[in-house]
Amino acid sequence: MANTTESPVLVIGLGRFGSALAYELAASGQDIMAVEKQRSIVQHYSGEFTSVIQADSTDITALEQLGAAQFSTAVVGIGSSLENSVLTVANLVDLGVETIWAKAITHSHGTILTRIGATNVVFPEQDAGERTAHLLAGTMRNFTEFSPGYALANITVTHALTEKPIADLRIKDRFEVTIVAVEREDGFQNLYPHTQLEIDENIIVAGPTDRVDEFAKRI
Repeated sequence: MANTTESPVLVIGLGRFGSALAYELAASGQDIMAVEKQRSIVQHYSGEFTSVIQADSTDITALEQLGAAQFSTAVVGIGSSLENSVLTVANLVDLGVETIWAKAITHSHGTILTRIGATNVVFPEQDAGERTAHLLAGTMRNFTEFSPGYALANITVTHALTEKPIADLRIKDRFEVTIVAVEREDGFQNLYPHTQLEIDENIIVAGPTDRVDEFAKRI
C-alpha cells in the first residue's frame, strides 16, 4: 500500500488506525487526501498531510465533489460505525475506485465489506491481539505474519542453541523453521553451516506460523 508515490491515496477516517496509517504513508513520501467527518479532527490534522477535507463519506455526492473517483487506491479506516463503513465502501465501489482497503471490527463486518467490493480487509485490533499473544511466548522480541500461515520472528538465543555450529543443531529438521540471520555488532549477518550462536544474541527465524511459535516456546 505504501511506495505508490505516483498515485495519491485516499484515506477516509482519521481515527487511531486511519491517522497512524496516513502518517506512515506520508513518511514514505506518499501524497494523501484525508477525509474526516468531524471538524475538530480535521482541524487537528490540517497541514499534516497533502490535504485534509471535512466531508461525509456516506454521501456519494460529497465523495464525487472531492474527486474520489480519480483515486485508484482508497483506505477506509472507519471503525466506530459499521453502517458508515459499509456505505463508504459501497460508494467507493460505485465510483470505480480500483483498490479499496477497509478496516473491519469483526469477521462478519469483514465478510460484508468483502462482498460489497472491498479489495482487502484488515483487522487491526485482532492482529494486535494475536501479535501480543505470540510475543508472550517469552523468547520473541518481535513477530510478523507476513502472509497467511507464514511468519518471521526476532528471537533471543538461549543455551539450547549455543556451543554447536548451526549445521549440527539441525534446526530445519527438528523444528521445521529456518534461522535466516543473526544480529551482531555490524547489524544482521547471514548464517553459515559453521556459525555458532552466542547466548542472548537475536536471530531472525522464518517458517510456518505454528512452527515458529512452537520453536520460540521450546528453545
